Amino acid sequence: MPSHTCRTLLAATPEQAYDYLSTPARWHEWHAASLGTEPDAPRSLESGASFEEDIRAAGFRRRLRWQVLAAQRPALWEAVATMDDGSRLRLRYDFAAAGGLTQFTRTLDYQLRPLWLRVIDAVAGSRRIRRETATAMRALQRHFAQRTPGA
Repeated sequence: MPSHTCRTLLAATPEQAYDYLSTPARWHEWHAASLGTEPDAPRSLESGASFEEDIRAAGFRRRLRWQVLAAQRPALWEAVATMDDGSRLRLRYDFAAAGGLTQFTRTLDYQLRPLWLRVIDAVAGSRRIRRETATAMRALQRHFAQRTPGA
């Protein structure tokens, strides 16, 4: 099962980072792969909540059905998604105070079901996802750097 983990420092408290990042309706603001969610709830989602998301990752458009597994503000948020073809994803966000900032860790594990998707992922998809994620992390850093302190 491929896994991608990335870490970055965010100019926010763990509570601020958690509240923003555990609101899937806002993911499209910082991650280009997210094309939007339904329902478009403008709040942090609790454990047990479900939603759907349209994405375009590694050049493919997909519909994900998410279920929130863990919501432990301000330390951890985790959800799993399934797709019609049986592919699965697990997304975990970890937040830790780091000298007035937040150390944010994002882990994405996925299991692709159709053989042709596994082949594409092995050849180029995984590298492309890593590039897309690095771009998203920079956008997330910019988002928090531009915020008004205390907002």
